[in-house]
Amino acid sequence: MQQLAVLNSAAAAQTFADYCLTQGWSVSVVVHSTEHAEIFCEAADEPQVAAELQQFLQQPGHDKYSAAAWQRSQPLQHSGSSGLGALGQGFLQQTGPVVWLLTIPALLVFVCLQIWPQQVFDSLRFFSADESELLSYRWWSPMLLHFSAAHLMFNLLALWIYGGRLEVWLGSRQLLLVALVAGLVSNLSQFLLTGPNFGGLSGVVYAIFGFVWVYGWRFPLQPLQLSKPDLIMALGFLGLGFADLLWVNTANWAHLSGFVCGMALATLARSPVRQPK
Repeated sequence: MQQLAVLNSAAAAQTFADYCLTQGWSVSVVVHSTEHAEIFCEAADEPQVAAELQQFLQQPGHDKYSAAAWQRSQPLQHSGSSGLGALGQGFLQQTGPVVWLLTIPALLVFVCLQIWPQQVFDSLRFFSADESELLSYRWWSPMLLHFSAAHLMFNLLALWIYGGRLEVWLGSRQLLLVALVAGLVSNLSQFLLTGPNFGGLSGVVYAIFGFVWVYGWRFPLQPLQLSKPDLIMALGFLGLGFADLLWVNTANWAHLSGFVCGMALATLARSPVRQPK
């Protein structure tokens, strides 16, 4: 076998290899880390595999790839699996541990907030005006506070869709860096401009929007892109929030600073580790 390409996502490389194997092409993957995987194929299959790789890099979320991955992972259950089951499995394959690390605590905190609202808020809110502590969880803990089910679901949906893609294609460390830096910057900005009464993952979500948008602009041939409708929706929601035209109070400065932070991080991010021959 000869090396065909190097991908910066082991999960993506395995998904592509699974599809190739269902087509009868001899393809294997050597995983060095979650962010470094090599794809090998037989010389006789190289033209077909190379052509398919270009299509995969343009549309990694295409149904045929997730269906092949599902088929390879569940061979005995494939014939009886429902469409929703396959869809759910494919959805889970589009994310990683950092998305779960943000999702599960946010869900647990939301449940606790319904039972002990004041106690939970006091425990996780940002510093008050007369407080300051260099080493404290409160720099980030407001990210876990959501005051309505709609607020929580919107943030988690955006996190899973775009944060999941970011984590799959650029690795867990990159998403964790975006979450930690944007969480700190957005919380601090909102506090300095409005005070400590705020919460939510929106600052991180907007940072992910900003990161994916600029990263896709810098590297247009890789699959991590923010579509124009989604960009318009994100910026429109941001504008409506500052114009006070929304039906809820929003942490506008957290949204804006998170978006700018994500853009800045994308300008510093490395180029995709991909070397197709």
